[in-house]
Amino acid sequence: MKRFSSAILLILVSSSFLLAGGLVTNTNQSAAWARTLTRQATCGIDAVYYNPAGLGLIDNGLHLSLSNQTVFQTRQITNDYPLIIGQPKTYEGTARAPLFPSGYAVFKTGKWAFSAGFNLIGGGGSANFEKGLPSFEMQVASIPAILTAVDQGIEDAIGVNPGFGNIAGYSLDAAFNGRSVYYGIQAGATYAINDMVSVALGGRYVMVNNSYEGSLENIMLQAPDIYGGSQSATAYLTLVGNQVNPVDPQTGGLLLATAAALDNPELEAVQKGSGITPIVGLNVNLFETVNIGLKYEHHTKIELENETTVDDVGMFPDGAKTRADLPGMVTAGVQVSPTNKLTATLGYNTFLDRPAYYGDTDDTGNQINNETTIDKNSYDLALSLEYMLKDNFGLSAGYVLSRNGINETYQSDLKYALQTNSVGGGFYFGIGERIGINAGVVYVIYSDDAVERTYPRTGLAYTESYSKKTMLFAIGLDFHL
Repeated sequence: MKRFSSAILLILVSSSFLLAGGLVTNTNQSAAWARTLTRQATCGIDAVYYNPAGLGLIDNGLHLSLSNQTVFQTRQITNDYPLIIGQPKTYEGTARAPLFPSGYAVFKTGKWAFSAGFNLIGGGGSANFEKGLPSFEMQVASIPAILTAVDQGIEDAIGVNPGFGNIAGYSLDAAFNGRSVYYGIQAGATYAINDMVSVALGGRYVMVNNSYEGSLENIMLQAPDIYGGSQSATAYLTLVGNQVNPVDPQTGGLLLATAAALDNPELEAVQKGSGITPIVGLNVNLFETVNIGLKYEHHTKIELENETTVDDVGMFPDGAKTRADLPGMVTAGVQVSPTNKLTATLGYNTFLDRPAYYGDTDDTGNQINNETTIDKNSYDLALSLEYMLKDNFGLSAGYVLSRNGINETYQSDLKYALQTNSVGGGFYFGIGERIGINAGVVYVIYSDDAVERTYPRTGLAYTESYSKKTMLFAIGLDFHL
């Protein structure tokens, strides 16, 4: 019963919204990023997040920045499991984040700069799968095959085949909605040792709030007329379980338990937790034309606790705790300005995925780290160009190559990751000397992936393929007071 119903929980957990960066980390943290895709060596206001040591080069005074992004994502999963009606069948989920804000403040005085920031360091949106996912439908679609095996067992025992498995079809209504947000509140201090070298030390307090709502209704089976014809799966499996019980009590009990599990289960739960991320940075400015930024973010240990209202699936016990870490991250960037009008930037991020815990469990239900599902750490390699057409107006464009090190065991319809190439562009417009506007658009190109699996309940092989599409729009205001 729990194995069947656990699909509801897993689908909801997988619906947390992620865009840029590693497997669980958002690095799309400003409108300036959206128009360049490389901020690892910036000395602008969003250096609070991207290059905190670079704030040693900012002008004296108070600086403020506020950005918002609107993100649209479509996910498609195609499954050719032989027992699914209409296979190969494509399941589509839509994820959206109309509000994806980030805000930064810097006060610079002499050699010191003090900074604060707010961002959505992970998650940040909601996802809907209106028709469920293959891992759920496969369990319903397999009921006829399972009952056919029951028929064979009864025939072997008493010499009569009852024909319980002669089911002509099935239908179901599944609705799932999940929302995941990792709020980050950051503070730090930067010290300019001299005109060339600055250092930074800070930290981020991460608060996680995940909410899940789901229901499974109207699971119908076109049963044989002799057993009542079309009816709910709960009613039919109860009938079959009661008839099988005298011949095989163990199988009959399992059928009755499955019938109960399919009786319109619902889930409504919230997970909350928090963690702290230490951050250090180094910035080196050479000849006023070359700037180098380095940053290290430590692994963030996060433990989530369930606050459950309804849990018919039996997988979200109130008060239970699970891990949902953010990995350590190392970033490096080189910004070169050969003229006052042209700036080129090369950026690199690597995410220390393997030592972290992302909430995965083994076959016994114990939490495991990522070393069994991830062979190598993820990384991003980015390049951008910016050209100032006028003193107050510039155009920019960037490209990011992102590669993860997952292996095949990581991939499923409940959670999958794809290799990506992202392109972005936009403009900067200055209003006087105190206000700047950044605007950009980003399009993420995913490489489809597919895995071949065998469904353990029936022994049937199938292929499942995964794809995504993502578009992002951003706008932000910078102020110098």
